[in-house]
Amino acid sequence: MAEAPTLEVEPSLMGSLELDSGDVPYANLEQVAAIPVRLRVADVEYTYERSFPIRGHSAVLPDAIAELEEGRRVIVAERQERYLVYLT
Repeated sequence: MAEAPTLEVEPSLMGSLELDSGDVPYANLEQVAAIPVRLRVADVEYTYERSFPIRGHSAVLPDAIAELEEGRRVIVAERQERYLVYLT
């Protein structure tokens, strides 16, 4: 079985998503044809973990990010009305 490709994200295109618990690195993937399994920013590789609907995200996303961050780095990407969470 072929390994899923990694999407390279230019660090200068990264933004931040403001949450109650602080800012999280953010990438807009609206122009990407398919949801990537892995993202690479500079020399750090992230793997897809889960997604959340954008509408209503403030009720669950901050706590979920805080829990997922324990010992890992997090990036949130946006695509088709979903926030996609990637972890190192």
